[in-house]
Amino acid sequence: MIVTPRAKERASLEKWLVAGRSAAVVSGAFCLSSNRSGEGRNTDWGGQGWIIGPDGEVLGLTSKEQPFITVEIDLSEAECAKQTYPRYVGE
Repeated sequence: MIVTPRAKERASLEKWLVAGRSAAVVSGAFCLSSNRSGEGRNTDWGGQGWIIGPDGEVLGLTSKEQPFITVEIDLSEAECAKQTYPRYVGE
C-alpha cells in the first residue's frame, strides 16, 4: 500500500490523480491519498482524496460534499497484481 498525504491546489487535482493511478499500476499496490482542503492566502486547496486499486481503477474519491470514504480492500489483489505485466519486469 502506498499512502501519499498532499497539500496541493485544486488546479492540480487531475494531475495528481493520474500520478496516483500510474503509481498503482507500476507498483501493483493500492494507492491512497488525502489532500488539504479549504482556502487560505490566495490558495484554493483541492481537498480531493482517493483510493486506487493495483490495476489503476479509482475505487473512491472524496469531495467537499463527501469528505470521508470507506472502501473494503483485499490485499491479496495487490499480491496477484505483482505477478502481472508491467510489475514483474523489475524482478
